Amino acid sequence: MSETMGKIAVNTGYYSMEIQEYPVPQAREDGAVIKIQSFGICGSDQHFVKLPGQHPGGTEGHEFMGEIISLGEKANKTLRVYGGPLSVGDRVVIYPHITCGVCDCCKTYGDGVCGVCDNDYIYGGVFDLDTTKEMNHEARQWPHFKGGFSEYCYLFPGTYVWKVPDDMPGEVAALLDPCAVAMRAVEQVMTPVGGTGEGFSISSRCLVIGAGAISIMTAMILKSMGAKQVIITDFFDEKLALAKEIAHVDEAVNVANMTSEERVQKILELTQGGAHVVINGANHPSTCVEGLQMVRKLGYYVEIGNAMDFGRGIVSQVNIPAVVFERNAHITSVVANTPQCFDRAFEYLKRWRELPFQKLITHRFHRLEDIIPIMKQMGEPGFIKAVCTF
Repeated sequence: MSETMGKIAVNTGYYSMEIQEYPVPQAREDGAVIKIQSFGICGSDQHFVKLPGQHPGGTEGHEFMGEIISLGEKANKTLRVYGGPLSVGDRVVIYPHITCGVCDCCKTYGDGVCGVCDNDYIYGGVFDLDTTKEMNHEARQWPHFKGGFSEYCYLFPGTYVWKVPDDMPGEVAALLDPCAVAMRAVEQVMTPVGGTGEGFSISSRCLVIGAGAISIMTAMILKSMGAKQVIITDFFDEKLALAKEIAHVDEAVNVANMTSEERVQKILELTQGGAHVVINGANHPSTCVEGLQMVRKLGYYVEIGNAMDFGRGIVSQVNIPAVVFERNAHITSVVANTPQCFDRAFEYLKRWRELPFQKLITHRFHRLEDIIPIMKQMGEPGFIKAVCTF
């Protein structure tokens, strides 16, 4: 009897992926195997592909869901399941991090907090090819399928998973990770830091910089929570029109033809003195400098788009006291996240019938071979989110 083979898109170089085939594994007693149904492309996936030179090889993709086709007899004890015991045939979506639970950060902040664990394993993390570790990103080593840009994925013990309701489209479930980033950004402004002033409330004037998928979902959450004013900015009218349609923002402002000073002044005027909450989802460091000048005194600034450098090495020169400190704003970023925040995001996605999450998906495709051509369209005026559904 011949083995079932599955395909993986392996990152091999600048805008290069090689389709490789490997035997589909059977789950060990403490794991599971899913047949991927839908996966999304994150901006970080494109950043990895755009790195110069040859890449060591590994599977990308951390936004994915699929159907369980093989389940270890102890998997319901070793996997961390939201929604009841798992069975073969269940559809699931995952938290893409497995933390070690024993490093200083895990002992300080709790097991499951990604972005701080010293030994954080990431599905689709690409570049950890140390084959002495049981969990690595080397496609040639069993169980081969270790990320979302593939037809299958092996779930290691310690993985957090959510059972996907039968009526939820797979492409909506695959939005869990970006939705959780948006949720985490908003949650960080809900509690006051330092005891002066207040966190987010229904009187908050909010600014979201950039109109990508995470930014639009951030605006959706802020509107759902009753913000007094939500403004979103971008360089493209097409994206702003979608943001207005999907998130019902109060203002969608094209800032492409403004100078930096004009952009700052425009937001100060619209917010009557600065936004109580500025959440930056744009992906260029210059937006950080501008965004910090748009926040109100004692307000909140949260960085998403530039929370990590991704090898770009762009350096900004600023007057640090004037730009960063004189407003006494609370400044933070979204790097660390938790399964609990993902769970709240999943509850939000369950409202997909009333909230137009599917309109975020502007590009749909159906083959691994189409990943690179789709990635080359990212950044175009009408591009928000791409999802592959097999």
